[in-house]
Amino acid sequence: MEAAILADVRTYLGDEVDEADDPILLILISRAIRKVCSKRYPWGYTDAEKVAAASKYRDVVFDAAVYYWAKQGSEGQSSHSENGISRGYQSEDDLYFDVVPMAKTL
Repeated sequence: MEAAILADVRTYLGDEVDEADDPILLILISRAIRKVCSKRYPWGYTDAEKVAAASKYRDVVFDAAVYYWAKQGSEGQSSHSENGISRGYQSEDDLYFDVVPMAKTL
């Protein structure tokens, strides 16, 4: 699953990335998958559930990986102003809005 998302992210980012960036992109994709799984399965998840969540929420994982790539160097900032240019950043939690948590019965 990660390889397919990696290919899409590399295509989307275009000339901004090359093969040397693949290890970093894979870290960002893995981070996004873990966040999706943590939101989807708040009480823990199996490898099968991880694969299912990554597949079901592939677009969320893609968006999060691109978001993490774009925020490199500005981690922790919610906004930035310099020379009359202002930037505001979307909340990371907003990326995972569409992920629906699963409940377990005891």
